Amino acid sequence: MKNQPIQRLSLSEEVYRRLQQQIITLTLTPGQKLNDQELAEAFGVSRTPVREALKKLEEEGLVVAKRGSRTNVTLLDATQARQTFPIVATLHALAARLALPLLKAADIEQLRDIHQAFQEAIMQEDAEAALRLDDAFHGLFLARSENSQLIETLNRLTPLIRRLEYAQFRRHGHDSVTDHQTIMEACQNGNIEALVRATEQNWNGLGRHLVASLEEDTPCDRS
Repeated sequence: MKNQPIQRLSLSEEVYRRLQQQIITLTLTPGQKLNDQELAEAFGVSRTPVREALKKLEEEGLVVAKRGSRTNVTLLDATQARQTFPIVATLHALAARLALPLLKAADIEQLRDIHQAFQEAIMQEDAEAALRLDDAFHGLFLARSENSQLIETLNRLTPLIRRLEYAQFRRHGHDSVTDHQTIMEACQNGNIEALVRATEQNWNGLGRHLVASLEEDTPCDRS
């Protein structure tokens, strides 16, 4: 009896993770209607874990529930992105500040390896690989920051802007290459303030470009 709710919640978490990934990568498109029965059949589960997953996605702002039990993937929102990017930039900069004194030579080497693979993914226009490697690059600083609250907050906020990165990848996929190089140089020099500035520039600069592109594509979203 005790194992049943744990198993159900684990199933709900798996459905949630898959749906979140499909929303982030635009497999489920902005505005697309989601039917819990159809999703349950597609995943081979009952409607309960699907409903639980959709509720969690609604709390994250990735889906919106409407009257009559209708659920839709949220639209790409320039205002939301404009508000979210500075917060994400500040938190990543804080992670870098906390992490730098704890970085080892092996960490710097790992950053180089990740960056090399990131550049290759950019050249191949492989958005999924490039953004996964971007996560790994910044994730190293998060891991070394040893701050679980910081990590939890960024895990909640990042999906809100990651969809926009996928949508605008071909326009701005190259923007982070130079920023990553500056970040690595600051790490090698042990310059905390330069690292913080470079990290903030990476995220805020990307945010400005992505929001501007979204507003060009959807001028009605401007505010």
